[in-house]
Amino acid sequence: MAFFHLHGDGLLLAQIFWGLWLFPFGVLVYRSGFLPRILGVMLIPAGLGYVAASFTSLLLPAYGDFAFHVAAVLGGLGEGSTMLWLLIKGAKDRPLTEPA
Repeated sequence: MAFFHLHGDGLLLAQIFWGLWLFPFGVLVYRSGFLPRILGVMLIPAGLGYVAASFTSLLLPAYGDFAFHVAAVLGGLGEGSTMLWLLIKGAKDRPLTEPA
């Protein structure tokens, strides 16, 4: 059972990095213009939710379930909307400009 608990703690540590990569991704989406800016704005709180939930679960295990639900909502809004945008709208092919 100790290894099962270690596995869970390892996933909590990995969740920190799952959240941290959303910050630069959100900034890139916001600045790029390839995707709507609102998606970039939604990705940054999603990353914050993952990091906060991970630290809360590690440091204050009594509040871990609540933090997980908050992270799930924020992550679902940020990552889910980006995923749906890419699935529905997709990447449109732009014609290459011919060199003059």
